[in-house]
Amino acid sequence: MLGEEQISLSSSAFVSDAIFFMKRNNIRRIVVRDNQETYGVFTVDEALHHILEGTVDIKLIEARKKKPIAEEDFDLKRIVSRMVKENSDFVLVDKKIVTEKDVVKSFDWDLVDEVVSSISNEGIVIPPYTRLFTAIEIMVKKGVRHLVIGEKEPMGVLSARDVVFSYGEIGLNAETSSFIQPSLVSVSGDMKLREAVKIMLSRNVGAVVVREDQVKLFTLRDLIKVISKHM
Repeated sequence: MLGEEQISLSSSAFVSDAIFFMKRNNIRRIVVRDNQETYGVFTVDEALHHILEGTVDIKLIEARKKKPIAEEDFDLKRIVSRMVKENSDFVLVDKKIVTEKDVVKSFDWDLVDEVVSSISNEGIVIPPYTRLFTAIEIMVKKGVRHLVIGEKEPMGVLSARDVVFSYGEIGLNAETSSFIQPSLVSVSGDMKLREAVKIMLSRNVGAVVVREDQVKLFTLRDLIKVISKHM
């Protein structure tokens, strides 16, 4: 069955509590709920805003939250349709939360014959000496979750999850070079999408660098759009 059990926090918890709770449980989304009333879903996207604004000391009832998108059953076609229509990376079904990664894992990629270059988009590149605060500003302003770290060549990818999970440990004046991993996850533009998805899932990343003339990426969101066309 699709999805994982929903993890929730009371609306009286603080944003800082939610951030540390996400890190401890290695999750990107928390349902904000009191008894049977659901107020919304707090994700790494909202956490970025509050870190940037310096407002992690407010309660979740006052914090930014996403609308709780819900479906009655685990019909994959309807779930994908809601994700695309609502521009949402999750759907709540009963007591579970179905994410983009859950959908990508469950889809039969042998049905897809496209290559990676057909869905990749130009990435935003920042030099490794960029301050973390500046990187967060770019993410929030551009509405993206991934930035490519590099100069002449890509060196790494900074994700919203990386930023949120490092909160309290790495200062906002730190350079983004501290987030560069030893092995960059990248593929060629002419690779079949089905093969690239296997690499993405095995490395447990939300974005993959595409090696072309320009620095490009494809993300889980791009894959959801592909799935919607094949259903």
